[in-house]
Amino acid sequence: MMPLTRLIFDAVHELTVGSLLCLALLPFGLIRRGFFRTCVLILASVLGLEVWVSPTPASMILFLSVLLYGGSLWLSSDRWPPLVLRLGIAVGAAVVLVPILRAAEVRSLSLETVALIVDAMTSSLLLGSALVGMLLGHSYLRDPVLPVALMRRLGNLFLLATVVQGLFLAAKMGSLYLFGGPEAAARIGVLSTSYGPVLLGRLIVGTLGSFVFACLIWDTLRIPNVQAATGFFYVAILTVMIGEFLGRYLWHSTSIRF
Repeated sequence: MMPLTRLIFDAVHELTVGSLLCLALLPFGLIRRGFFRTCVLILASVLGLEVWVSPTPASMILFLSVLLYGGSLWLSSDRWPPLVLRLGIAVGAAVVLVPILRAAEVRSLSLETVALIVDAMTSSLLLGSALVGMLLGHSYLRDPVLPVALMRRLGNLFLLATVVQGLFLAAKMGSLYLFGGPEAAARIGVLSTSYGPVLLGRLIVGTLGSFVFACLIWDTLRIPNVQAATGFFYVAILTVMIGEFLGRYLWHSTSIRF
């Protein structure tokens, strides 16, 4: 498999982990099971595509854990789905973090390793909160009595993820420029010249655009207007996905993770 394709499938893993984490923040008994089943169907579809195109042990284990969670949603008991969901989160976190630790070739927890972990988990929450927030907004059409606090919870998480990702990106570029040495300076030079338009797209659409829509979602939910916030989530999921794709393209091309 081409390295860029592998990076895209890594983003699918982060989407899965972030979505499962967001589902764990929502009260299971308060929302219809159809909402959780829809989320699982979408995650299983994208993971199934990865398994079909390029099966790996990690992708198959994650796919099976999502299917197991989906199967628990058809049980009458309310006890099993949260337990299986926690199992899926643990499996997903291992799938996302273990390759990072192996690629870093670390025997102890270094600053670079911590940065890679924070970057991966931030991307996971950014992707997951955008997707689950968009899907949750539709549940209010069927159950208008649902507390708006649930939607605000995802909106706040999405806003926090955009802020952390933006600040982390600025700090990472600053540290590379100041302390990275000649090799890092050369990579930054290639980034600004050969990949300038891609970098601008990553920053303007992926980072700034997602932040703007996160602010709009937060402000709209203060009214509150869940329907309008759902529409903003629709656009936000596009800005996030475009930003993550461009960021991984730059990572593949310049060895600087965006």
